[in-house]
Amino acid sequence: LAPLRLTQLLLSHLRPGARIVAVTSDAAVEAYEGWGGYGSSKAALEQLAAVLATELPALRVYRVDPGDMNTRMQADAFPGEDVSDRPPPEDSVPGLLRLLDGDLPSGRYQARALVATRVGVR
Repeated sequence: LAPLRLTQLLLSHLRPGARIVAVTSDAAVEAYEGWGGYGSSKAALEQLAAVLATELPALRVYRVDPGDMNTRMQADAFPGEDVSDRPPPEDSVPGLLRLLDGDLPSGRYQARALVATRVGVR
């Protein structure tokens, strides 16, 4: 509920073309054992962002999946699996920035894929 409330509080301050970025996960669209709470909260966030994009066409509303990362959360989620081959979180930052600087339409994006394609860059 916090993302919805925060967005509602800020709407009057957003100008046409402003961006709303919802950081999501593939756990929102794929079922992972043990990830029920996390996955369902990300699925709710994805739906909220999709509805906001429909309701607020003058804004750009992005759902962005930063991808698998070498984090403690990832290691805890997959005990016994070596996650050291996964990229560090900072590898997703350029893709997130691309959403803020580019001209991409509202939608769902993979952060690291945005870096590779440079689609929608001004």
